[in-house]
Amino acid sequence: MFYSRAETLLYHLANRYLRPFLPSEYLVELQDRFMEAEQQIKSHPEALAWSQRVLWLSHWDGVLSSNSESVDIAAKLSTALLHNHQVTIHYQGKDKPFQFNPFGLIKRDQSLMVVGSYWQNSDPFVLALRKILAIELTDQPAIQPAEDFDLQAFLNRQLNFPHSQEKIPCLQIEFSEDMYSYISDHALEAEHVHIISPAEYHHDGYFLLEAREVVDGERLRQWIRGFSHKAQVLKPNALRLVMEQARLDTRTNLLTATEFKRCLKREIQRCLRDKQMSFAMLILDLDHFKQVNDLNGHDFGDIVLLQVADCIREYDEAARHGGEEFCVLLPNTKLPEAVIIANRIRRQIEQKTLKNQHDKVVPVTASIGLAVFPNDLPANLTAMIEQGKDVAKLSELAAASVFHQADQALYQAKEQGRNRVCLAADLV
Repeated sequence: MFYSRAETLLYHLANRYLRPFLPSEYLVELQDRFMEAEQQIKSHPEALAWSQRVLWLSHWDGVLSSNSESVDIAAKLSTALLHNHQVTIHYQGKDKPFQFNPFGLIKRDQSLMVVGSYWQNSDPFVLALRKILAIELTDQPAIQPAEDFDLQAFLNRQLNFPHSQEKIPCLQIEFSEDMYSYISDHALEAEHVHIISPAEYHHDGYFLLEAREVVDGERLRQWIRGFSHKAQVLKPNALRLVMEQARLDTRTNLLTATEFKRCLKREIQRCLRDKQMSFAMLILDLDHFKQVNDLNGHDFGDIVLLQVADCIREYDEAARHGGEEFCVLLPNTKLPEAVIIANRIRRQIEQKTLKNQHDKVVPVTASIGLAVFPNDLPANLTAMIEQGKDVAKLSELAAASVFHQADQALYQAKEQGRNRVCLAADLV
């Protein structure tokens, strides 16, 4: 069967977003259409590109998308909801299976959840789908909730902290420009809201929302979190600090990899506006860290990560990029100074006296790759920057290039024997 482009796109979006909420019998009926649409959309690259871009038009990607492990369970729950039947659930931490009456299926903060009641009781509870070990449909009619039961009101009570009576006099949130349509169409509840468009805002690729007398509370925080790294609170400072905690790596208190990427792009945009500015970037990787972990335990490994984080200057943007790899952004720094800083970090790590549980000193060293913007950019990208077109796209390309150059320099440091600093400028 051949679908029109519009039909293809609708089936594609339903397959991507709605699978966890479709009854299993409907999934069976629609499966062939979904597969056909996924094949056909490949011949419409503009539609596929649009689909990928609109993932961020709201935080529906976080609200509706699901991992494959939960889809079968969600489909059975959805089928039970459709037919008002009970299900039998085997739940983590419960010795025996129990009968459950589903009232609603929802997703909140990346987790699918079902609301319902046990056995012949109508009092509602919330279960996490990730803790459901197995589920079977039954032919037994489900007990219905009380007539005055309101699913949304129940969720607000169970999953949100109550609204504070306090209001934020002035809230400022900086959004990525691809959020502009959504934020414009979904006004924040406040006495006054003003949006400075991407064309008017002084940071390319972003826009600013200003709101006055905004009700404070956990719901506001959940709304902001839904946009992930696409939103950054600027004011008030207390709220900014609370929200930034979510952007920090829990082991080292450094930035996450996603937040570091945002900072890197902003620094590039700053340099694109002022051609006199430059910065350096370091990628640091601990040598033989797996061996350190295996021989001394993960608790000791966590101590090592914290000690390494302490070797980085507080005013430099630094992130734990994953495992034992760190990234450091050195604003307004040229090559000679960057080399000095990189070697200082390397020496401080090497000189750490880290003792394991047996009071034995465990040597720890690091290899570092260093790249400088704009010096280490390839010629074609430098030419594009000189033309000065599409700053947002240029910052994306430049960020990927700088990271790649520093990563290649890191690889060279590993190849040359580790515990050293290598420069992207020296790569052949």
